[in-house]
Amino acid sequence: MTSFELGNLIKRRLGDAGLLGQDLNEGEEQYLEFPEGFFAEIVLNDGSKLPIAERAVKSAEEELRKQGIRLDAIVRARWELASVEKAVTYPVPGTGQRFAVTLRSGAGECKVTVNVTSGADNNLYAAFRNGDLREYGDDRDAVLREIVSQLVRFELSHGGESYWDPISHPELTLNEDALEYLTMHRPTRAG
Repeated sequence: MTSFELGNLIKRRLGDAGLLGQDLNEGEEQYLEFPEGFFAEIVLNDGSKLPIAERAVKSAEEELRKQGIRLDAIVRARWELASVEKAVTYPVPGTGQRFAVTLRSGAGECKVTVNVTSGADNNLYAAFRNGDLREYGDDRDAVLREIVSQLVRFELSHGGESYWDPISHPELTLNEDALEYLTMHRPTRAG
């Protein structure tokens, strides 16, 4: 079997399960061959269809296993950031802040939490007070929301084995190192 044949097998299984071309993000999918077997990454444009795709890929894995072929597969959705709000429930005093984030993928929706450590919150406050984050604006809460948004977008930008699955792991932490990285690599804004 070749990686091309593997792709055809999986696409056939996905089609049999009712998933159509527009459901799949073919630009991000990949089928790779290794000496010990194959790797497949299937990316959906609609997170609500993940269970259907996972069952279809699992059936392909079982068929290949019976033939002595190993398949490691990732089935994921292409999530987009919908909203970031300060959480209504607050963490223990002295532990920073918490944000509720909503992600969307087609008809699918996923809720995640971003915990901002007290160290990151203190560093942000100092940078904000010193004017280091002036291009973000004058509202400290809006600046923090924007940095939380950047963290989520950064985590969602990875594919393959580095993929962050927000359904299985619905919490992220914005610590001092992450804050430093995001503020050092922040996008420039036209004024």
